[in-house]
Amino acid sequence: MKINKPTTPPAAAKVSATKGKGAGKTPTPAGGSDALTLTESSTRIRSLESQLASVDIADAGKIESVKAALANGTFTVDAEVVADRLIDHTKEALRKRPRKK
Repeated sequence: MKINKPTTPPAAAKVSATKGKGAGKTPTPAGGSDALTLTESSTRIRSLESQLASVDIADAGKIESVKAALANGTFTVDAEVVADRLIDHTKEALRKRPRKK
């Protein structure tokens, strides 16, 4: 199928759609193009997301206790737990892989 002439969007699509606290504060730019206004809460959410990305999620107390147990030679490995998690991980990996047709 070949399309020879481009279609233009309906006039309704050119109306700026803003919702929330910032609605109506920014007029539509000249030329009839679309405009996007981020509300105060949207801007705050983006700021919080960037702050959360830099937060360290490691448990420092647990890390130190494992290091101490390794240094003392008292660290034990529960083979059954390791085997169960290895099986779970393998099952998940197999579910996610693409199937051959």
